[in-house]
Amino acid sequence: MIFIGDYFALGLVFVLCMFFFDSKIALRYMPKASKLYIACLFSTALTALVDLITGQMLEMSHVLLWQNMLVNTLYFIVNILTTSFMALYLFTRILEHTHERHCMKRACMGLASLFAVYMVFVVSNLWNGCLFYFDESGAYCRGPLNALGYFITIGQMVLVMICYFRNRQNASRPMRRVLFQTFPVIPLCIMLQRAYPEIMLNGFLLAMMNTVLFLTFQGQRHGVHSLTELNDRHRFFTETDYRINKNEPFQIFLINIKNFGSVNQKHGHLFGDEFLYQFAFSLEKLLPGSLSFHMNGTVFATVLRYTYQTTAEEQIGVLLDFLEKGIQCANRHIPIEYVVVHYVSDGMECTAAEIYENLEYAAVRAYDTKQRYIRCTTEVRQEMIRRRYLRERIRTVDRMHGFEVWFQPIQCQATGKFNSMEALIRLREPDGSLISPAEFIPLAEQTGQVSLITWFVLEEVCRFLKFSPKLNGVSVSINLPMPQLLEKGFVPRFIGIVDQAGIDHDRICIEFTERAILDNFQQTMAIMEQLTEEGFRFYLDDFGAGYSNFNCLLQLPFQIIKLDTCLVKAGKNGKRDYTMVRTLCKMFHDMDLTVVAEGAESDEEVKALAEHGVDRVQGYALARPMSEDTVLEFYKEYPIEE
Repeated sequence: MIFIGDYFALGLVFVLCMFFFDSKIALRYMPKASKLYIACLFSTALTALVDLITGQMLEMSHVLLWQNMLVNTLYFIVNILTTSFMALYLFTRILEHTHERHCMKRACMGLASLFAVYMVFVVSNLWNGCLFYFDESGAYCRGPLNALGYFITIGQMVLVMICYFRNRQNASRPMRRVLFQTFPVIPLCIMLQRAYPEIMLNGFLLAMMNTVLFLTFQGQRHGVHSLTELNDRHRFFTETDYRINKNEPFQIFLINIKNFGSVNQKHGHLFGDEFLYQFAFSLEKLLPGSLSFHMNGTVFATVLRYTYQTTAEEQIGVLLDFLEKGIQCANRHIPIEYVVVHYVSDGMECTAAEIYENLEYAAVRAYDTKQRYIRCTTEVRQEMIRRRYLRERIRTVDRMHGFEVWFQPIQCQATGKFNSMEALIRLREPDGSLISPAEFIPLAEQTGQVSLITWFVLEEVCRFLKFSPKLNGVSVSINLPMPQLLEKGFVPRFIGIVDQAGIDHDRICIEFTERAILDNFQQTMAIMEQLTEEGFRFYLDDFGAGYSNFNCLLQLPFQIIKLDTCLVKAGKNGKRDYTMVRTLCKMFHDMDLTVVAEGAESDEEVKALAEHGVDRVQGYALARPMSEDTVLEFYKEYPIEE
């Protein structure tokens, strides 16, 4: 017999294994398809080995009959077992983009049935010689059903094709290429094997199929980042969940490179890619026993076993020293601006996804506090839990879910009347306590829920004014985020809500800050002019908080300017500190603008602000924010009309 095909198969499988296992990879990282491919590789190698052993034993005269029967029987079993693994691998690839599970079950049942039928004949062959037998001289003879294995293989191919055609809409193009370009070759090889039985082609054919599958699917190196060749984020979650399930103490360092954008801009994208690669290469070798991951963009993670606090502190020191030194890239020294988040397992973990959410939250907190290193402590995680709770609370904005609109009256200094109010959103806990807007409004802005809050406030304000005739003559201002003002269809929807309630347009005022205007100045001006023509009025909120652009006041149709609390508090050290307030009031009055000061907390502040020209005052010294029922009681005591 000629065994060159088996030798070639063993060599080819060895090469494929070298390429397949060329990175830090563990079985737990691998998807089901990759695990099946490993089974295909090893069963192919076993097939080639059994082919070689069988052929050698047949040429030896001193081998016992039972030994020949055993090895040849194993040969028949291993061949069909390998083709079954390959068929199962192809089923997995065909169905990887579909949620249909019944087809996979039926395919597996079909494979199992073929294998079971074949095994019946293999076992019965020990007595009846239907597949092969040895004559009196010990020579190998083919039985009447010797070619059954080939028919079983063709049956497996038919099952694969049926599965493909039933799910061809979800099957990938590479899958179609494998089926229609490779499958026709298999019958040709089978016919060649039958025509020249002395040439052992089984191992060669299986090895070639493994090569095709590797080049088509496995060569993509799933789980490895294409640029840095580190493990990717999917492997991070797998690794972390694995350690959680094993109750293994571990720690995670999350590293975010903050200055990568400037490096890219200064040196070019190719240099930026080289910089990331050099960083990843150095990080991977930095801490012995660690696994490094490229999460996304400029975010990296290192996972390693936690032993002692002193050891962890040494590892922290090594990592921070490495980051402080920067990276040597293309003969240039590149300093690194970074944020490092350190997480140590405490046995309370639930999932890797929740841990990563905590890490991201801690990183944002480090950004806000301008820290380079932050420990993901229990307090930070509690904040994250609170954040998750609030995110669920603000998912639905209505009265049933605890949202309320409160009102803070504003006093006109000329008349002493409270002829205007500011609408303020409140969120009530199930126990009746209130959640501070400073806690949930920023989260609503981040999650895109703030526009729902604004529409809720407007509808509640219109409803309240409609059914509160005692408040006739009182105007209400609503805080509006600039992105919502620029939304398509905002103007007709805003006007429609007010008109449906039958509220005069001049009773509804819109507040937003100067900072929100500058990015979309022309579009903002057009919308403001349109709403002004409809009778609505605009407040410029928080004037004096940071940089102020008087050009906004000259070009945009504001009617009311609201001075920031910082200008009000400037008066605590004496009347001369109100010079800025007096100067601004004079200038705004010359421009026919009304001036409102907010944040007055004492009678002295109210008096001083009135003396220096403020038209209206808002603050705890006059009226606190109050619910609908309370504000109605308030206006019974301070009526608009006498």
